[in-house]
Amino acid sequence: MKVNSGQDLQAKALTGGAVGFSGTATASSATSLTSSGFTSGAYVGQMVVVASATTFAYGVILSNSTTVLTVDQWSSPVSPGAVATTPGSTDKFVIMPGAAFVQYMAITGTNITPSATDTALSGELTTNGLGRKTATYAHTTGANTYTLSVTYTYTGSTTQNIYAIGTFNTPVASSGIMLHETATTLATVNANGDAATYTQTVTM
Repeated sequence: MKVNSGQDLQAKALTGGAVGFSGTATASSATSLTSSGFTSGAYVGQMVVVASATTFAYGVILSNSTTVLTVDQWSSPVSPGAVATTPGSTDKFVIMPGAAFVQYMAITGTNITPSATDTALSGELTTNGLGRKTATYAHTTGANTYTLSVTYTYTGSTTQNIYAIGTFNTPVASSGIMLHETATTLATVNANGDAATYTQTVTM
């Protein structure tokens, strides 16, 4: 099911949404970048990219005021999901138009009924190899579908049920915008090394 927040994100991705913005930071942290001239709330779901002699990173904007962008983390553009060096406090940046890509999958141990009004995956699993992961994307040219697939390998030792999946625009657990939420056939992992593979098929 494509949830309401996912509809909004997809519209922004396809049309460009809020225009981009460029500037110079006045401060930064592992989850923020400070400057001036932002339109409050306008850039949620977009990416801010920072490049300097020592930093090449992007963050998915979770919220913004007129002076501060709050991001999920600083990620490496060449290895999505991998944490990058925090930008310098005076680095140049660009907020890209459109929306951050949705390439991350989460699973839940809670027996949920997906709802269009959901904005998070209730009971999202975060430990023992079952945390949010970068999905493998596949699409056949000209087809009206694409897939996102992830294999989770359990590292725990007690029984864990898995009931549903969600796709997100950030690798950070319990964060970002959810595009799809899908109930699945119940799966159970019991021992270290047990694996479960999930594929989200999206029809466009």
